[in-house]
Amino acid sequence: MDLQVRYDAIDRPQFAYGIYQAARQAKALGYEAMSVLEFGVAGGNGLLAMENVAAVIGAHLRLRIDVYGFDTGQGMPQPLDHRDAPFIWRSGQFRMDFEALAARLTTARLIIDDVETGLRRFIDEMKPAPIGFISFDMDYYSSTRKALALCEEGHDIFLPRPFFYFDDIVGDDSELHCEFIGELLAIREFNDAHTDMKIAAIHGLAAKRAVPDHWHVKTFVLHRFEHPRYCDFVGAKPNWQMPLKAVRSRSRTWTPA
Repeated sequence: MDLQVRYDAIDRPQFAYGIYQAARQAKALGYEAMSVLEFGVAGGNGLLAMENVAAVIGAHLRLRIDVYGFDTGQGMPQPLDHRDAPFIWRSGQFRMDFEALAARLTTARLIIDDVETGLRRFIDEMKPAPIGFISFDMDYYSSTRKALALCEEGHDIFLPRPFFYFDDIVGDDSELHCEFIGELLAIREFNDAHTDMKIAAIHGLAAKRAVPDHWHVKTFVLHRFEHPRYCDFVGAKPNWQMPLKAVRSRSRTWTPA
């Protein structure tokens, strides 16, 4: 599984990486299950891929991974102002064929509602396992900001460091994403408003991967510093030591002239 993820040998490698790393964290901390979410399902291709990725990784790590998809089903709403970057998107795009998608899903649960109401149903009625991964694919600043309100909930519904994927911060040359509009603005405002948690890029992620791709700069982690499990050790090498090497008998010690 490590090699499959490292070499992007699973469909939607951006999901595979985040879900796999979150699942490893959950296992290291002794969780029996976790949740993964997609905000902005549209036609449903991403949610179907997420469902498959979660099933493969869950079976490999013997961890239950529950999948949830959030959408209004009606496509993009009207943009509120320039922060929603209406020069990139317009209302009515990305509508869902609910019946067709529901017929193809096997385990994922669809939450068809506006963001705020859908989140309340999710938290109050579905009692989710701790969240380990979220894909934000809502395009607009206003919608992303509403979805990020989920992070205000208690630590019990999150892993200490859930992985976030923001789909709409890199695009073609007409999109011109920046920290003053869209998802990047929502991230910046969230970080400015919180000292106890931060959404941060993974420094050097591209250097760790075998195959260069755009999703590396779209992948973040929500560091919940006050989470009761944040400081629990989850390293892969619990007894990592670097003992001094023995001196070879024939080796010479360099001395300055």
